[in-house]
Amino acid sequence: MWGIDTVRVRARAYSSSANLGSGFDVLAVALDPYYDEVLVDVERGDGLVNITNISGPYGNVVSGSENNIVVFAVKLLMERFGVSGLNVNISLWKGVPVSMGLGGSGASAVAAVAAAGKAMGLDLDPTTIAEVGGAAEALVAGDPHFDNASASAFGGLIVMLSSRPPIAVRSFKPEGVFFVVSAPKVNPLPGKTRIMRSVLPKSIDLKTHVEASSKLSSLLYGLIRGDMEALSIGLNDVIVEPARSKYVPCYNLVKEYSRKGGALGSVISGAGPAMLTITSKEKLDNTARWIEKAYTECGLEAEVKKAEIAPGVQTWIEETS
Repeated sequence: MWGIDTVRVRARAYSSSANLGSGFDVLAVALDPYYDEVLVDVERGDGLVNITNISGPYGNVVSGSENNIVVFAVKLLMERFGVSGLNVNISLWKGVPVSMGLGGSGASAVAAVAAAGKAMGLDLDPTTIAEVGGAAEALVAGDPHFDNASASAFGGLIVMLSSRPPIAVRSFKPEGVFFVVSAPKVNPLPGKTRIMRSVLPKSIDLKTHVEASSKLSSLLYGLIRGDMEALSIGLNDVIVEPARSKYVPCYNLVKEYSRKGGALGSVISGAGPAMLTITSKEKLDNTARWIEKAYTECGLEAEVKKAEIAPGVQTWIEETS
């Protein structure tokens, strides 16, 4: 590949919702309404990594400096594989809403790692892409987090078998479930991810642990076996959402009205303020209408999108001029 002066690769990574109620930090799903694209030019040089262009509907609210997660992610990749003597120029098309709980930083990082890795001739599997992309999340969250990055890298619904490197991930596509993603149009909370983690309880009693384990077991069983009653029960978290719900606009009414529309339930998407509702194909349109009604009654504008499960990160080699 390095017989030519410059290699150009584009990658697309989709948005994701993590936690899914009782699945805090261990479950996430890739969703198709939003995606980020990264275009990487790799050429011989002195090891410099630069972001040269940012565009897209949310490009004006992300950093254009080395503090952008795509730069950090590519530097981590080069360090991990001992890559030197190359310069990397990165263009980011930002299509995932920022600070909404939709895995925007993870999608950017995963797309950057996948594009740069392919351009450098590295044979990266989804686990490696997710591991490097999740490590880059420390830039915005304070610590590495691998659930969103894994969903964007693998696609489908992912289960974290190990959340510490070396991570282990399983991905599958549950049948019969459809989604509504709803994002209120509110100003992002500065340092939101850190704040939303700081409000979580530092410990729980044994009774709560057992109840939470029961909910997670029910959620997984429902997703794997298509048992909608079990899935609905598993969406009711008893640890994380009670601590976070007061920071999520229209939380209670969205949960109430989504069920009026026929949904199985609604949960905070990641750290919010977006919410994710799970429903059936037959109830999808009605569910979306009821969620729109909820935000209207709360006096909020919101972007409400019907969603399906997205594939993993995709890459293309492009011609250079």
